[in-house]
Amino acid sequence: MFRSLIVAALLVVPGAALADKADADACAARISSQGKSIYRSVVGSVQRGSTLEDAVRRVLKPKVDSGRMSEADARKYGREAGNCARLVHRKA
Repeated sequence: MFRSLIVAALLVVPGAALADKADADACAARISSQGKSIYRSVVGSVQRGSTLEDAVRRVLKPKVDSGRMSEADARKYGREAGNCARLVHRKA
């Protein structure tokens, strides 16, 4: 009985992750082009033990430091991307 529960749980978890990714991708389809670019960079790069904020910051800091993006724009587009990426990484 216990084995059956473990197998069932393992089969359900990947489906939930795929559903979350689909939700996140649908969210990203509705944001600005800059937000989409940041989302694509961030969504797969969240490392164990780090936060979405850390991942977004790793992508945006070089752009702000080089002058390619203002701090205000980085905050705006980072928030858009983070809100969508959060859907992938939400707890079940």
